[in-house]
Amino acid sequence: MPIWVGTVPFCEYATIREAVEELERRDPQIPETLYVLSGTYREQLQIHRSNLRIIGVGQVNIEMDRYAREKEADGEEIGTFATPTLFLGGSDLWVENITVSNTAGQGEPIGQAIAVTAYCDRTVFRSCIFKGHQDTLFTGPLPPAPKKRAAFGGIEIRQHHEQYRQLYVNCRIEGTVDYIFGGACAYFEQCELHSLARPNRESAGYITAASTPEQQSFGYIFRQCVLTAAPDVASSSVYLGRPWRAYARTVFADCRMGSHIHPAGWDHWGNAANEHTVDYREYGSVTANRSSQRVPWAIYDASPGKMWSKADIFANEHFW
Repeated sequence: MPIWVGTVPFCEYATIREAVEELERRDPQIPETLYVLSGTYREQLQIHRSNLRIIGVGQVNIEMDRYAREKEADGEEIGTFATPTLFLGGSDLWVENITVSNTAGQGEPIGQAIAVTAYCDRTVFRSCIFKGHQDTLFTGPLPPAPKKRAAFGGIEIRQHHEQYRQLYVNCRIEGTVDYIFGGACAYFEQCELHSLARPNRESAGYITAASTPEQQSFGYIFRQCVLTAAPDVASSSVYLGRPWRAYARTVFADCRMGSHIHPAGWDHWGNAANEHTVDYREYGSVTANRSSQRVPWAIYDASPGKMWSKADIFANEHFW
């Protein structure tokens, strides 16, 4: 029987957290559906179970304002991976018509602030909006080890999946720096990627920061997406991506891009060695800027990217 969240009499729960706590006690092998009625829910949610549909009815906003440089009781910073407004850790998930925001803002005192951590497999996001600034959407898995800290920390990872396959359809994702990042095989279809201005308008923005595992065939695929920017974002100031790890894989196929996209397209994140290991591709772009000036170590082809279909990427899978 579906669970309803809202403030009307027929709803079982007034908060999403209460409903999630009940769902976590139920058998995760039995599919469940959670309907959330219109409203703004100020909650930080951790959902570890599998076989779950979360459907927003009307305008549903989930928001919280945790940020990486927020201090623990012992004075230590909580770190990036303790900040997501919504954490999903299971498999066979469907999320539809939900807006998830991290409202912490941006700048040096804030650092990273995740809206959604999708540490999940066989998951579909449809008609969702994710709002943040730096590191808006994290698509698991994590790399083997962090670059600077002893451990990534953050929310407990209870399930480690063999694969992390995710589909985003008709979604809007906004941010400033690395606002889609991680190691998943994630397919974005007819989505809007909306770049926001940084406090220092001279600083570059970055849409993606993939950390694709070396042995994984696909990383991020953006098909028929639209790349837009806020009015105060400078022309030629946003890169399509940079590698969070050396074997980052990212493809833009048949996308439309505004003048905010830098003519070079890609950045090697201060390490020229990454140019020899990344797999960055672009096919059939309609761009307001000079795409002929793309970096020579990425593939650019003006013809349509016919091979980049969901069937190609998720072979023998039909979870969407």
